Amino acid sequence: MDGAALFYYGVFFLIYGGFTVGLYKLFEKAGIEAWKALIPVYSSVLWAKLIGKPIWWVVLLFIPLAQVLVLVAMVIELAKAYGKYKLKHHAAALFIPFYFFPKIGFDADVKYLGPPDQHKNLPKKSSMREWGDAILFAGVAALIIRTVFIEAFMIPTSSMERTLMAGDFLFVSKFHYGSRMPMVPLSVPFFHNKISVRGATMKSYLDFLQLPYFRFPGVTKISRNDIVVFNYPAHDIDDLGDGVGKVKPISMKENYIKRCVAMPGDKLEIKNQQIYINDQLGWNPAEMQYKYQVETDGTGFSPRKLNQLGFRNKGNANLNWVQVKSKIFYFFMPDSIAQIIKSFDNVVKVDTMTRLADTFQPEIYPSYNNPKGELFFHNIHNYGPITLPKAGMTVDLTPKNISLYFRPISAYEGHEVEMKGDKITIDGQEASSYTFKYDYYFMMGDNRDNSEDSRFWGFVPETHIVGKPLFVFFSYESDFGIRWNRIGTKYVH
Repeated sequence: MDGAALFYYGVFFLIYGGFTVGLYKLFEKAGIEAWKALIPVYSSVLWAKLIGKPIWWVVLLFIPLAQVLVLVAMVIELAKAYGKYKLKHHAAALFIPFYFFPKIGFDADVKYLGPPDQHKNLPKKSSMREWGDAILFAGVAALIIRTVFIEAFMIPTSSMERTLMAGDFLFVSKFHYGSRMPMVPLSVPFFHNKISVRGATMKSYLDFLQLPYFRFPGVTKISRNDIVVFNYPAHDIDDLGDGVGKVKPISMKENYIKRCVAMPGDKLEIKNQQIYINDQLGWNPAEMQYKYQVETDGTGFSPRKLNQLGFRNKGNANLNWVQVKSKIFYFFMPDSIAQIIKSFDNVVKVDTMTRLADTFQPEIYPSYNNPKGELFFHNIHNYGPITLPKAGMTVDLTPKNISLYFRPISAYEGHEVEMKGDKITIDGQEASSYTFKYDYYFMMGDNRDNSEDSRFWGFVPETHIVGKPLFVFFSYESDFGIRWNRIGTKYVH
């Protein structure tokens, strides 16, 4: 068990143990045999009885999402049962139960008053207090649900075009791949990494206190070709121009969504746009698209026709076609749409725009010690072969390998790596091999020629995984209005 796991198990036992001690004393005050507070499930049945709630409330404690609402309500009702009605009491019961309940449990002046709905002569609540209670209840429940279970995301760009569209709103499960514990406790709830007010942007967190990475077991594991939400790995070295600058805390990095095309330990290669995994032909998404050059007879295209084919008609950040010369247009589209465009009367020719294998792109990963492609001669259509790091995998450290693995070892696993001539040092010690701590994934957008993905910034470590998209619950974009046909589960696959 590593240090992070020990830390979080310690926190869990502090909270659970403290609350159990409090419940032990509160049972005693209510005339219930105190030892019964130590028995899981049975103690919850007695707790529900103590606050005057039916047994089916306990059943709800075992149902995801419902359990959050019921638990928050039971905690507040428990405080009320002992005469603690003030908003500060309810806040303490929810945020520091390991302290609040033992405190009132050992307080001789605190008595059990019976189920709260049977109390008489209670002070009348002001409308402000009613709102305070409602906001506290809803806020705590929503915060727990957002942190542990489900969060809503919006697709801001076109990197997953047609599979997922800019303007799609998704529910993303955080528990499928295992809920990741919060890593930056000093942050404003419900704001990811920034707060923008009247054009001014500021960070929504303080990063001088950071907690170690820890993830609870999930109900499933990432599979090859899953669509995954993750924190943008290179945000600590890239300023995205959104007002917050470079972001170092993992959980505060910008959220991206791509398809996992290669798994830890996989051999990945791209040849003339086609992915190969472990020397086998990779799977191609149905809506995968590339950049095409379309030549016409000099006439343009009907905006209505383009709109029907899913192309935007306005010049915006997510433009998926553009006219570059009087007869030349660039379109980002799947082959099925390219065949339709090719059938138009005014279209002379439709060609894919493929980069040849002898073309080097210096911005493609890896860049460390590889400025002119001396070690890895990559472009977006011809890449690899490379092997993805896997937890427990040991690699020899050579000038070529260190180019590929420098970023994971230094930035994601926290070591100081230096190369002096042919010698490589890790944390000041000469090293000939390295064993990885984490699993790493290779993510790509389905809009292959208009996606900044792992081809540009490398592997995605398990520490950066956020969750699994569930379904599109709303979809809107100015060119199309509300896209009713996109609302549902079938677009997340």
